[in-house]
Amino acid sequence: MEILYFSSGILVVALTYAVAGVFKLRQKVQHLDNGVDDVHRRIDGDMDEVYRTLDSRLDKLENRLTANS
Repeated sequence: MEILYFSSGILVVALTYAVAGVFKLRQKVQHLDNGVDDVHRRIDGDMDEVYRTLDSRLDKLENRLTANS
């Protein structure tokens, strides 16, 4: 009977430890996912800025080329 109590106690402790580990891991994954989303947003913003600058420069070049012709 004592072996049953001892093994039940070990099982409860192991299960509690596993559940706590899963919740900690889930929080870390959510934190990383938020970080990845932030990086994607920043990259998208930077790419938009590059496209705007490129478009502006090309418009200026086009205006110079049409003015000289």
